[in-house]
Amino acid sequence: MSIDNPFYHRGAIRRAEDFYGRDAEITQILGLLRNGQSVSLIGPRRIGKSSLLMHLCRPQVRQGLGMPADKSFFVLVDCQELGGSPPEEVYEVLLTGLLDAAEDAGVTLESPKGPASYHGLDRMLRQLSQNGISVVVLLDEFELLAVNEHLTPYFFARLRGLTTKHGLAYLTASQRPLFAITAEEEILSSPFFNIFVTLPLGLFTREEALGLLQIRLADTQIQFSPALQDHLLFMVGPHPFFLHVAGYYAFQMLVQGESLKKADEFALLDDPVEVEASSHLGYLWQNLAPVEQYALAIANGPIDNMRLLEQQCLLEQVDGRYCYTNEILRRFVRRQAVEGLIQAGPFVIDQQRHQVWAMGQEISLTTSQFAILVRLCELEGQVVHGDDLETAVWGDVLVNDPDRLKTLIKRLRRAIVPYDTWIISERGVGYALRPPD
Repeated sequence: MSIDNPFYHRGAIRRAEDFYGRDAEITQILGLLRNGQSVSLIGPRRIGKSSLLMHLCRPQVRQGLGMPADKSFFVLVDCQELGGSPPEEVYEVLLTGLLDAAEDAGVTLESPKGPASYHGLDRMLRQLSQNGISVVVLLDEFELLAVNEHLTPYFFARLRGLTTKHGLAYLTASQRPLFAITAEEEILSSPFFNIFVTLPLGLFTREEALGLLQIRLADTQIQFSPALQDHLLFMVGPHPFFLHVAGYYAFQMLVQGESLKKADEFALLDDPVEVEASSHLGYLWQNLAPVEQYALAIANGPIDNMRLLEQQCLLEQVDGRYCYTNEILRRFVRRQAVEGLIQAGPFVIDQQRHQVWAMGQEISLTTSQFAILVRLCELEGQVVHGDDLETAVWGDVLVNDPDRLKTLIKRLRRAIVPYDTWIISERGVGYALRPPD
């Protein structure tokens, strides 16, 4: 039995025995490719696109799904290496990949003479097609190829032509849909971008997430209690990368003698998990447009923005409304500055539009209630004197009525249930917005 931490996967899964899940996606993708249909796989960074492409290249994965290694060559290309390459270098990579696949399958191919070219690639694909061998080119990080300024619409049109002439199929992986990864209208107008079926790669199901935790622990002496598993899923959701991060720290703490049985002990995990996750969340945040950041902060907005945020595994629909996919994301978003918004506790306030949301649910407040909540949220965690709150509502008009603020606070609490306990009374001084004890 091993005591090595099994949650070490932070990058792509490179060993077949370590790959987990995605059975439905594998079956669907190979079914499309088997019929010559090109596929665009989209999903956010760290969701497992590269791992899946590597897994699809394994002969044992394709064997039982109608694409045996001697009849279907898979050529995996990391487009990070081709971000500034001219067409000839792209052709060379493809030719080399085909020759390697042929060697692995024991198939003899006539190598093209001279420097790599489109015509050399065309002739090699013709040889394979005549021998009943199909070819799939897998383009990882495809957005870097799409924005390569050395590659013209004519280059992409030629790639499209190979699908018609030889039955070649492409499987691209990118963070956003193909139409969104290049601003060049000329490139987008290429027929190459019209041949794809788009498939999203998203979160695991809850059952798959629990299965990942259990299978990683199978050869160790450590087990996660059901309560600990529930806390990990609450913190990071069914996200494969975050699950590995959270599982890593939970495993380490248990090995070091922490019991991790109660809520206050679970909280020990929060800081290290959030620290490691913050760089990834920051990357996702910085790659959102301001209007998308606004929609994420309020968990609401135009349907196109909501669909994109769902596609990026940031929001999910639960009982007809959008929610954050995990708690560390919610906390991260609350720490970000969003123009036009005040974020404090469970509340997000748009002062200009006079709107308030709590956990994605819009709350209806009167003008006076809104003014009180704004002031409390602006000074989150601080005690706000009663005089300050009265000025926020009524200005400098003095009224000898000691109960009017108490009455307004009472009505505000009623309006924001179940978050009413966030407004804490400080007897004789004022009120504060703080987490309830």
